[in-house]
Amino acid sequence: MTIPPLSVVIATRGGWQAVAPILDVLLPQLRAVDGEVVVADGRAETPAVPQEVRWIPLRDANLLRLRAIALHNARGAVVAIGEDHYLPGLSWCEAVLRAHTEHPHVAGVVGCLHNATDRTLVGRANFLAFAAPYVRPMPRLPSGRPPPASTLSVKRDVLDEFRVVPGTLESEMIPRLFEEGRLVADDRIVAHHYQDNGVAWSVRNTWASTRASYGYARARLAPARRPHVARWAVGHIPFLLWNEARRATDGRPSRVFDLAAVAVIAAAAGIGGAVGTLLGPGRAAEVVS
Repeated sequence: MTIPPLSVVIATRGGWQAVAPILDVLLPQLRAVDGEVVVADGRAETPAVPQEVRWIPLRDANLLRLRAIALHNARGAVVAIGEDHYLPGLSWCEAVLRAHTEHPHVAGVVGCLHNATDRTLVGRANFLAFAAPYVRPMPRLPSGRPPPASTLSVKRDVLDEFRVVPGTLESEMIPRLFEEGRLVADDRIVAHHYQDNGVAWSVRNTWASTRASYGYARARLAPARRPHVARWAVGHIPFLLWNEARRATDGRPSRVFDLAAVAVIAAAAGIGGAVGTLLGPGRAAEVVS
């Protein structure tokens, strides 16, 4: 079996309609590097797709399970995490492969995100609440917390090192690689992020994201440890996210309402982390986008 140099994995509940705009941008880049894209689709659609696309139809709303299945089916020497609400920048695939060639001994490379929905308060606040440190310029890996999955590409042997099941990437693999210093930053890798769905949606999505991640990590915590982690999540996550956003906006008075919205979204993150730690993921992975 020929091993492609790059696999891009995308989990979606939106079917072909959600992924088609990404593929329009991504496929010419993948053809230039002989790569592939693996799409795990929770709608169980079976569209006719180009040969570079491996489409996995599933009847499943759990986004973390869809992503794990896509990762399991990726064949590339390097595997990059895509999403159905962002567009790769120019020469994105080439930049990912170049970074891994330049850093042959690191486990993964972290790229940047550009907020493509920054014209509204909610569009800005939603982005700041999860990606404030991960914008250009980013000469070094931000040190405050593990990177978002959508910024990451890893070498094949890293996936083989972990048992990729739902939640592994988000709750175990990325935090461990970050803590062990096995990731490097490369701000030549840029993707354009599109999410502007209102305050209520942003709060709910953030809550679901942290509940799912902390919920899947719960099984690795001793029962006596869980209340401590839950208290930490409530007490630290909101302040961490808000301070990142404040630094990203340089405390500009014009952004005071953005920061107020970030505070609400960040509070939801802390609560979600606590609930996930104490009660598990529940159905949060069926909500998060």
